[in-house]
Amino acid sequence: MRNVKMADIAEACGVSIKSVSRVLNNNPNVSDEMRERVMSTIKEQGYQVNMLARGLKGNRTNIIVVFAERHHEEHLSIWHDMMLKHLFTYAKKRSMKIVLSPSNSGRFEEDETDGFYLIASGIADGAILLENILQDARVDYFEKHGIPYVVFGEPENEEIPSVSLDNFDVGYKGGCYLAEKGFQKIAFFIGEEKFLSTKHRIEGFESAMQKYGRQYCVFKGVDTVKKAYEKAKEVLKEENDIEAFFVSGDERALGVYRGIYEQGLRIPEDVAVLGIDKITLGEYYYPPISTIEQDFEILAKCCIDYVIDKIESADVEDSRSLRFPCKVIERKST
Repeated sequence: MRNVKMADIAEACGVSIKSVSRVLNNNPNVSDEMRERVMSTIKEQGYQVNMLARGLKGNRTNIIVVFAERHHEEHLSIWHDMMLKHLFTYAKKRSMKIVLSPSNSGRFEEDETDGFYLIASGIADGAILLENILQDARVDYFEKHGIPYVVFGEPENEEIPSVSLDNFDVGYKGGCYLAEKGFQKIAFFIGEEKFLSTKHRIEGFESAMQKYGRQYCVFKGVDTVKKAYEKAKEVLKEENDIEAFFVSGDERALGVYRGIYEQGLRIPEDVAVLGIDKITLGEYYYPPISTIEQDFEILAKCCIDYVIDKIESADVEDSRSLRFPCKVIERKST
């Protein structure tokens, strides 16, 4: 196959290269007849737009890399799907392209299969980190090389640009809600301790438990549906007086549901369950799960807007940190 160029398309159509360029860039001043003729020729000859070359003309590629923590290769959850859907949607409105890459927060993996290669090669303009840990190697790299980026989460350094739920508020409101419902002993299932969101949610939950004088236990590292299922069975066998589970992530709560049912118990008559995230699937659990709501749309918009603002102007304030409160959505599981 020969390498078809824009000049070849222009010659075949009998028009100028500039006219072909206008068609490719969706210029509103192009006639329908011209657009149809050029696009038909493009299809016939197999021409492909070089997106990178187009972007580099303005010293930009209009590409943002979204990094998802690998989590032992279980890096994409329903939460990620929902967040990514809104990131893709809003990025398109801002004429940006999103590239998703699994990532390791502990080190910078400089190879062609990792999204960092795009950053290091100048092929991408900026980055969004969907999770953040203490001493995140990725943040150090972006800071050192002046890469526009934002963290989704609560970083240890307040000067790091970030967008997040108020995770203390998540733990606190969830704990208060269950205590006010009258539950006396509550188990909190949460993910890996290395994430600062985990630390803040635990702090909020424990503050609520102490305020209401409730008994509680916190189980860390419960970061998959399978682990939630196994831990729920274990807890129910060893702690017969658990009255409610507070689960960090509606998706993981599905494992808790199964663990409860396998013990011959009912939700919420015997054991209540409160989740976090308000994923759409949660409405179809049996019973529908009560949850802590987060607004994926506004969170995604803020992430995209910040990175684009930094790409367009290095003078944008670096210490922009946005925190959003949450609210409890009561359904049938509590």
